[in-house]
Amino acid sequence: MSSLRLTVVAAATLAAACAVAAPPRAGAATCGEGTYAYAGMGSRAIASGVAATIAPAAAPSVRDGHVDGWVGVGGPGLGPHGTDEWIQVGLTSVAYAPTNRIYYEIQQPGRKVVFRELRSVEVGEQHRFAVREVDGRANWWRVWLDGSPATAPVFLPGSHARWRADAVGESWAGPTSGTCNAYAYAFHAVAVASPGASTWSPFLPLQRFQDPNYQLVRRSTSSFLARSVITPARAAATTHP
Repeated sequence: MSSLRLTVVAAATLAAACAVAAPPRAGAATCGEGTYAYAGMGSRAIASGVAATIAPAAAPSVRDGHVDGWVGVGGPGLGPHGTDEWIQVGLTSVAYAPTNRIYYEIQQPGRKVVFRELRSVEVGEQHRFAVREVDGRANWWRVWLDGSPATAPVFLPGSHARWRADAVGESWAGPTSGTCNAYAYAFHAVAVASPGASTWSPFLPLQRFQDPNYQLVRRSTSSFLARSVITPARAAATTHP
């Protein structure tokens, strides 16, 4: 968890244990206190990597909690013996600090979440994000940013040939107001790598994530817009006097 996010959590009296981003989970509630909601897609096939070019299509409006647009693998309960285990990278914005920042997040079983912010991103600014299993090293993964490694290889036990990939917009409503946060993330050239394959392909077949108050707008087989139903500009006008 970043120092900025910790500062916001303290200022808003948020529960730090709940403030980290988490991969999609089945039956997520929407805009209730402390809940997650998603718009995006997941692969139905096992993946050894996932990549997408992501750009904020509008400035976010985060009343409470955070919004993210990311790619990743793993999830709550998907590690050994039902432990939490994942790796993801993308864009994030927290309450009362409406600027998108590049981040990555790694959850290893039985350890604290590693959350790192790298730099700010303007509306419309595109970056290529990816996570991929290291060639020839089963269970070792790495975050990539614009074609270059952003982390050292990370050991995620039991992950080889077990996980599916996700590319999603996410909102965490925070533990107080439960307000719907607003965002719009454009995903382009979304691709998944299969175990043992050297090529990337679109998410076909795919699983759709579209919780109430959030939308997945398909533009092609490999591009989509993940957004809130209410626009960020309108959300800012209605939630901030």
